[in-house]
Amino acid sequence: MICDYYLVRRRTLVTNDLYLRDGRYEYAKGFNWRAIGALAVGSAVALMGLVIPSVRFLYDYSWFVGFAVAFVVYWGLMGSVRQPKILT
Repeated sequence: MICDYYLVRRRTLVTNDLYLRDGRYEYAKGFNWRAIGALAVGSAVALMGLVIPSVRFLYDYSWFVGFAVAFVVYWGLMGSVRQPKILT
């Protein structure tokens, strides 16, 4: 959500569309699969520290590692999606 607000949407929201069906912020049946994929990748990288002892630091700092990885992956995935212009 932080990446989407600050980087993808550049701190501009249409608040009425947040509550509308078929609005600007609705994705495939209510799910943004790119966001779920970014979350899964961030979690997987952070949890690798449990399986691979040499990268235990990934698990020790899993909040930060998961956030950073998911942030970058989400930004990359959403970069290919065109955001509609907001008319004010």
